Amino acid sequence: MISPGLFIPLFESDGLVVQLDEYVFETVCRFQKDRMKQGLPILPISVNLSRASIHFSDVVQRYINIIKENEIPFSCVPIELTESAALCSQQILEITNQMVNAGFKLHMDDFGSGYSSLTTLNELKFTTVKLDKSLIDYIAKPRGMKIVRQTIDLGHGLDMKVVAEGVETKEQRDCLIEMNCDEIQGFYYSKPLKQDDFIEKLRA
Repeated sequence: MISPGLFIPLFESDGLVVQLDEYVFETVCRFQKDRMKQGLPILPISVNLSRASIHFSDVVQRYINIIKENEIPFSCVPIELTESAALCSQQILEITNQMVNAGFKLHMDDFGSGYSSLTTLNELKFTTVKLDKSLIDYIAKPRGMKIVRQTIDLGHGLDMKVVAEGVETKEQRDCLIEMNCDEIQGFYYSKPLKQDDFIEKLRA
């Protein structure tokens, strides 16, 4: 197994990340379609969209077509934009508005990992903000706890769902529950799984 942190930069450097993004999106859409056909519960599975893909010609229409070809709801495949990729500009604003108007749910990924922009949260129509692991790692310290709590309150104040990423310990989980964080993900619950193992976990 090779970490995405190792192979994604390679795809970005040779320009193939756009094809990779679309391949992952299509794969998730087919998975959701298969579960719908089987009458199984559908859990939203979010898919990251890289900066290169955001600027790719006709990206919105291409993704809309994939959704329609698979005959699934837009809501079951939210789109994640990293904090750096979503830095607000007129082009990003237009593209994200097109996606939201089509029916996609937008998540801001890795919030707090870089130059967090409150302007971006205000201008772009995100429904969910995902707190980066770097914030969660400092939750045991008084200042870190205050920052996480205030960020969760900010997200709720903007009518957004707040998801904590990279949670690894019971202590972190308990703190986030006490802070009314909406959803929690990380190795505390599960490491990344192969599709068959993921399906088996859904049955449990």
